[in-house]
Amino acid sequence: MKRIAFLLLAIHVTMLSGCKKDGGTNGGTTKIWDINPVTVSVTATDAQGNDLLNPQTPGALEVGKIKALYKGEEYACDEKLAASKAVLPRFYGLKTEKSALGIWLLRFGELEGAQSYTNESVTIIWPDGSSDQISFNRDFRWKANGDPEIKEKWFLNGSEVSGKLVKIIK
Repeated sequence: MKRIAFLLLAIHVTMLSGCKKDGGTNGGTTKIWDINPVTVSVTATDAQGNDLLNPQTPGALEVGKIKALYKGEEYACDEKLAASKAVLPRFYGLKTEKSALGIWLLRFGELEGAQSYTNESVTIIWPDGSSDQISFNRDFRWKANGDPEIKEKWFLNGSEVSGKLVKIIK
């Protein structure tokens, strides 16, 4: 019986000695972060504020004819892509999606969230042949305490917009 107790004590001490605080790999912390992917989100309304991406709106845009141009490749809008709660970036190209607020969005992405981007741009080509360029700068870095720091600036046709949601009036 003493042998078993001694053996259990030795195993317990060995296990405890293997657990030490080493400060982790992210600036002295052991936190694990899930960084959201970057997604270009666009609303399209007419001058009266009608949601032109909503298929129920009279005069709505033919979203199947909307395209995005990114790094020399053209992406057609796919209305059938399902939403996902996955945090890992899953590149799907261009799609429409109804937001939790009931607003229809044109979304392009997803791009890796844990990196910086400089003058990254997506050109939306509308069914009438007109286009809008959405670009962004994203500075991503790990702070000394291990937390991420993200600073972003978004632009529509070269003019800075407030927030990540780009609002276009057609």
